[in-house]
Amino acid sequence: MEKILVIDIKESRKIESIFLVKNKSQAVGKTGKPYIFLKLSDKTGEIKGYIWDNVEKFAGTFEIGDLIKVKSKSSSFQNELQLGIFDVEKIEYDKTDVAFLGLFIKSTKYDISAMFLELVSILKKNLTNEYIIKLTDYFLSDENYAKQLKTLPAAKSIHHAYIGGLLEHTLSMLKIGIFLSEHYGKYVIKDVLIASILLHDVGKTEELYLKNNVTEYSDEGRLLGHIVLGTCAIDEKIGKIPGFPKKLRLLLLHSIISHHGELEFGSPKRPKTVEAFLLHYIDNMDSKANQLIDFMDSGNTQWSQYSKQLDRYLLNSKTFFAEDDTEQDTPQDNVNHDTTRTASAKTDTNNNTSPDSAMENGLFSEGLFE
Repeated sequence: MEKILVIDIKESRKIESIFLVKNKSQAVGKTGKPYIFLKLSDKTGEIKGYIWDNVEKFAGTFEIGDLIKVKSKSSSFQNELQLGIFDVEKIEYDKTDVAFLGLFIKSTKYDISAMFLELVSILKKNLTNEYIIKLTDYFLSDENYAKQLKTLPAAKSIHHAYIGGLLEHTLSMLKIGIFLSEHYGKYVIKDVLIASILLHDVGKTEELYLKNNVTEYSDEGRLLGHIVLGTCAIDEKIGKIPGFPKKLRLLLLHSIISHHGELEFGSPKRPKTVEAFLLHYIDNMDSKANQLIDFMDSGNTQWSQYSKQLDRYLLNSKTFFAEDDTEQDTPQDNVNHDTTRTASAKTDTNNNTSPDSAMENGLFSEGLFE
């Protein structure tokens, strides 16, 4: 059986394929009839699934984190594709088969080791405060923290929700933070901004964990959340550094606890310093950009399904603009061609770069900011 990817599913099609079970719950419909709700995924995305019939037969045959083969039919409800499932079979597989698992577990498209080395290099080049250097070294020299940073997603869902996502998000934010600290110059305490970017999601290493191929919340994560967990972890490390300045501690911890921006979004305090404001907006921008990039990478439609997180439909501006260029003839005497730019644009439009070269020349390149 050929694997059908989530991004290739169209409406009103018979779908027989294998997916990872990311969520499973049982409920009762308006008529009193029980049904099973599933969130199914592979490396390209997620889709909702419903088992309306034979609920008792299938309910105990699989669990969250299992791979299942489904027989189903796709449909659209409120502009969102879903599967009506009429047969389910749990799939046994070799858990050491990385290539096979790679079909179902989404990972960063960038090299994790290269990203980590780049992150360390950025810190060494830009940090100057001896206390901040000691603090960041405490975390990066912790093998468990480094492993979690490299492997965890940045979130259970919404943005950078894949293996290596936390590292990708942190590195991307650091690049933006370096640029903005230089742009605003003397008004920004660069070391505070850089350290707060590195550590803003340190609590995610306690809030989230991977269980049977699925990201789950820990008890600490559900009860305290990553902002509280991260603040405690940072303060504990600060306490081990003799002479750590009190005001430096306050500025750093304030940035961490306020990085969600508003009380209703989970921050105990709102940003009150330039470093805290920049951290919040860099985090917000990078998370939203990632949602758009994920949609654009799917490549199968110009318009997205309705995004509940962003409360709107999304347009793939690259494909939209490319089609306009082919449909409209621009008078040649009004165009000043730059052959170098034209060649570069063609390379970008064709998207023929490998993930490694994309890291060097794309999202993470210094050229993006210079």
